Amino acid sequence: MFDEIKKLLSKEYGINNLSPEMNFKTDLGLNSFDLMNLLCIAEEEFGIEIEEEEYRHLNTVGEMSALLEKLTGQKR
Repeated sequence: MFDEIKKLLSKEYGINNLSPEMNFKTDLGLNSFDLMNLLCIAEEEFGIEIEEEEYRHLNTVGEMSALLEKLTGQKR
């Protein structure tokens, strides 16, 4: 799933050279709107629904990857 997130970030925000430890705000410069947009794109892309309590504390690319793996039931 990490590779899919890398593709989304590259396509939407031109962000490359990611690691799972990178923080969306401090390392990548994304604000809360950017993160919500990314989550909406992921919902559409993977056919899932992400509840607020599931994404409310997402800080890193790795945390998002783990959440998407859990919700899709697969590791990509």
